[in-house]
Amino acid sequence: MGVLLDSFNLARRDLLIESRRAYEILSTVFFAASATILISLAWGTPISITIEEAAASLWIIIFFTSILLFTTSFAREMDRGTIGGLRTIPSSPFAILLGKVIYSIVLMLLVLGVLLPLSIVFLNVQPTLKIFELLLILTVGVVNLSFAGSFVSSIVMYSEGKTLLLPFLLFPISMPIFVPALLSTEKVLRGLTFAEYSGELRLLGAFLVLVVMIAVFSFETILEE
Repeated sequence: MGVLLDSFNLARRDLLIESRRAYEILSTVFFAASATILISLAWGTPISITIEEAAASLWIIIFFTSILLFTTSFAREMDRGTIGGLRTIPSSPFAILLGKVIYSIVLMLLVLGVLLPLSIVFLNVQPTLKIFELLLILTVGVVNLSFAGSFVSSIVMYSEGKTLLLPFLLFPISMPIFVPALLSTEKVLRGLTFAEYSGELRLLGAFLVLVVMIAVFSFETILEE
């Protein structure tokens, strides 16, 4: 409970700082909205977009939007010189990482709140009665991506080329997230039952456990560097 409380406090601190720089949040949301409209124009008309194209477009937009958030996750602490303060707070290193993950999840869910309605209009996403299942898959995928992205952000924060390194490292690491999330999204949009895409959700759950275990054992060393 102490770790969770520290994490929520750190996430609240980051969100308060972010709210004072609203232009960064708005620019991320605007990027997601612009990408949705541009992809729709590239495919021709929304009606002509297939389920496979809609699911792929949706997750491509989510991936590239997340890069904008993860790039500033730990880099901002380095730029402001506050990383030393994070090292000295009386909480576990994993709580610091978890705080960044919660912060990223909140912002990504905010982006999804804008992206999903636009996808229904411009990408021909028709969830019908499967809207809650679609939200479940998107949320699980975002949680996985937030853990992986925050961890990669912590690895590259000491590098001068962190803005370039993060996409290069995040892309291969996110493949175990991207593939099952894409397949399960496609199956939900086709109206398939939960049993037919539960395997993909189990893969996402297994990858999340793996990332958490790696972070627990290695983040303290990363933070001390």
